[in-house]
Amino acid sequence: CEDKKCLANSKGGALNDVGVTGLSLLAFLGAGESHRSGSYKSTVKGAYRWLREQQDAEGCFGPKTDKRYTYSHAIAALAMCELYQMVPQPPIKRAAQKGIDYCIQCQNPYKAWRYGEQPADNDTSVTGWFVMALKSAQGAKGLKVPDQSMQWALSWIEEMTDEETGRTGYIERGSLPVREEGLVDAFPGTESESLTAVGILSRVFAGQNPAEHHMIKLGSTLLEKKLPQWDTSKGSIDMYYWYYGTLAMFQVGGSSWASWNKAMTKSIVDTQRKDGGFKGSWDPIGAWGKEGGRVYSTAMLTLCLEVFYRYGRVFGTK
Repeated sequence: CEDKKCLANSKGGALNDVGVTGLSLLAFLGAGESHRSGSYKSTVKGAYRWLREQQDAEGCFGPKTDKRYTYSHAIAALAMCELYQMVPQPPIKRAAQKGIDYCIQCQNPYKAWRYGEQPADNDTSVTGWFVMALKSAQGAKGLKVPDQSMQWALSWIEEMTDEETGRTGYIERGSLPVREEGLVDAFPGTESESLTAVGILSRVFAGQNPAEHHMIKLGSTLLEKKLPQWDTSKGSIDMYYWYYGTLAMFQVGGSSWASWNKAMTKSIVDTQRKDGGFKGSWDPIGAWGKEGGRVYSTAMLTLCLEVFYRYGRVFGTK
């Protein structure tokens, strides 16, 4: 549906259950909750066990019935690596390592990721989630990640980034973000710099210093011109963009982060539902709300609010 009231009631697609469960688990982990401690131990345990049950012999989380299953796998692998960092138990380690192994199996040689195993084409959106999973695995004791995987991903980001503007494209250099069919007018790509945010974060995670790298500076300037704004008339609501933008601008730090944080906080805090059974959630109004549903929107915006204490700055910027 294209109507924003209809989108607000979306439950999301069943094919995305693995990915949305992974995002929800990440939100709990970001708040310091685990299956061993905290107020939501049973919830976290249920999510963890369910994700493990969805992992096949190759290490893939979830069914391969939809060509875009790699999105869900990467998110679930990221969640499992994050859980292993918090609770280093052997069963979690095995599930996390198998998940990362499948990430590597899916990567195109010398490039990045898209749909399925080594599909010969790449896109920045799918690549961003795999970069996040690999970065988490690198920070977990005992998990193995090939050194070249992150550098191959960086080569794709370099290829997709316009050297004059700093904008990172989807499958074409410097192109605007894509939209699901039927939502192009409601949520125009001109209101988002989501893939530029993915590009910035990928560069930092691959070792580029925000204080020294020109493309990161150009990209962060673009993000400052498209700060988070909950405006249904403009179609500027893009929780996927806000998530990556928050992670990226936090790494950049300084005045760029200050501007982003101020706008992000207002857009998120002021729009959280406070009524009845919806209390604490966010309406899934946005470019990807139809696919993800209310749980997706709530997990993504919770993760934005957690960035202060979940991720350290790679280069120690302020």
